[in-house]
Amino acid sequence: MEETKQQANKKQANRQEIKKKQIEELNKKIDNEDLNLKYFILRYGEIGTKSRQTMHRFERLLAKNIKSVCEMYGFNVNVYLLHTRLLVATEEENKNKLKELLSKTPGIVSFSPCTVIQEPTIEKIKEKAFEEVEKRLNNMNNKNDKNNKNDKNNNEKITFRVKTQRMQKKFPMNSLEVNMAVGGEMGGKYDLKVDLENPDISIDIELLNDYSFIFSERIESIGGLPVGTQGKVLVLTSDGIDSPVSAFMMAKRGCKLVLLHMKTSEEGAEKVQKLVNVLKDYDPSLKYVEVDFKETLQGIKDDLTVLKKEKYTCIFCKRRMLKIAERFAYKYKCDAIINGDNMGQVASQTLKNLRVISNCTNLQVLRPLIGFDKVEIMRLAEKIGTLQISISKELHCFAVPKFPATDAKENEINNIEELLLKNKLEENY
Repeated sequence: MEETKQQANKKQANRQEIKKKQIEELNKKIDNEDLNLKYFILRYGEIGTKSRQTMHRFERLLAKNIKSVCEMYGFNVNVYLLHTRLLVATEEENKNKLKELLSKTPGIVSFSPCTVIQEPTIEKIKEKAFEEVEKRLNNMNNKNDKNNKNDKNNNEKITFRVKTQRMQKKFPMNSLEVNMAVGGEMGGKYDLKVDLENPDISIDIELLNDYSFIFSERIESIGGLPVGTQGKVLVLTSDGIDSPVSAFMMAKRGCKLVLLHMKTSEEGAEKVQKLVNVLKDYDPSLKYVEVDFKETLQGIKDDLTVLKKEKYTCIFCKRRMLKIAERFAYKYKCDAIINGDNMGQVASQTLKNLRVISNCTNLQVLRPLIGFDKVEIMRLAEKIGTLQISISKELHCFAVPKFPATDAKENEINNIEELLLKNKLEENY
């Protein structure tokens, strides 16, 4: 026990030393005023509700995920862990791609391109805040010139506000005092009108003990928890709309993804590969597995037709998929199987059928979309970038019976399996 505590203390000391070196590196970059470096301040939500130890572990995982997804696209970033914030630095040419990737990173609630001030004073804050408002005013003027018209009435002043948040309290002025000091001078200098509710320009200031961040843009991300904080799941992935959305939702809740596709056609497999490429932005550690399922499905259909029980084809197909998924889940150390089922959408997704299908595996089967309707799922698929791929070419299953069962009973399914066993057809089940 004592040895374990010593090891934990050593790890913590190592982490503190690494963090210290990172901060020294950040300070040097700020001092050198490298104009080619662009900074983004990141905010999280649920991470901040955890215990201190868990919060720091989640922060480290989030930083690792950000680095991994950027490396996947061929560029590097530096991520600095600060008090309740992460600061990301990258080269100028990578800033637009980084914006896109940060908006897809589980664990981030919002982020902002920002100016970083080391050892802030009110004069330094004013200087950088004025530079920020000048950039926004120039952008507005350029936009108006391009449209050849003014967005606002000529007699109407542009509105603004200054909003300050102190995450640490070392700075000698409180938030209201900073707002008044910066905003009072800013309004007069640039002939702006104060509007605290719906301003044309919002200059935001965030204060830590040793840094301040000035920004005027707040970009929403997807929230949730960093991938890797909640274990690993295996997702049964088709070329349709639902299962990619289920995969996204589990990544958003902090799960690493193993995507398993039961291949029945080359066209379907090609679509799934495109979906995998989209989902990698949400989980750069994602693993993809493909199993040829066409002959197995044909065997299920033929065997049940012989028994005149073809109405149960979808039930036995889904059960077989779960059994295969269970095997791969154990192989890749997954804690659950995920699919895209939602209540009542197709014959196999009635409440009774779902129970009979799930009973064939010892692993928990989670269905993130169970209470969604199709319109809600499609909206989410559009948002995460999978919808157009999923609907690009609709592929129909060749094995669906004309009148599929909607109220399967477990004893009847077990009896059919026993009959198949007697007829030596059980290899498909």
